[in-house]
Amino acid sequence: MPPENDRLPACEALIPRGVEKRVKIVNILGSPRKNGTSGRIAHAFTDTAAAYGAAVIDYQLNQMQYRGCQGCEGCHTRVEHCVLLDDVTPLLEDMHRADVVVFSSPVYFGDTCGQFTSFYDRMWSLIDPNRPRDENNSRLPPGKTAVLILTHVDATGVYTDVVERYTQYLVWFGFEVRSIVAGGLRLASGSDIDSHLDAASALARELVRGE
Repeated sequence: MPPENDRLPACEALIPRGVEKRVKIVNILGSPRKNGTSGRIAHAFTDTAAAYGAAVIDYQLNQMQYRGCQGCEGCHTRVEHCVLLDDVTPLLEDMHRADVVVFSSPVYFGDTCGQFTSFYDRMWSLIDPNRPRDENNSRLPPGKTAVLILTHVDATGVYTDVVERYTQYLVWFGFEVRSIVAGGLRLASGSDIDSHLDAASALARELVRGE
């Protein structure tokens, strides 16, 4: 669980009058490889955003202790949040305060990696079951942007279904979705991804500074 001083600020009370509000970013790193391709692209985004004054907090899922959704429906019958208490608890809380949430994962065996899917299932607690499915039925405040980063070694375009599926989920959660998909990569972590790093940096400038 991240130290308290690494958590996203709950308010902007300490920012001087006339100074722009800091953009708050939650960076969810799904890959089990700490310096994997999806993580490098995600950090290109957050490093650029931080250079422009954004507040960033990283969550490296592979280093966290948490369980997947237990299907208990406690979040829909007893309380309005996930009833499990573990390292995902502060992550879900920080998502409420974030302006931008970065979701990154490699694609293994036709879907995102296990660390990512186990966390993603926990986001079921963010859905309000009393709202129609075809509307924004998220418990998250409106106006958030999701940056979806997916990487894989198969040919570009092979996993269009994965991109579309996770994009649709994020729309259900109320996000405006921007995606970066890197396909046809080599297995080695040193794959040439300069164009994707540049795209991530450019997207950060657009979202943080409006460039």
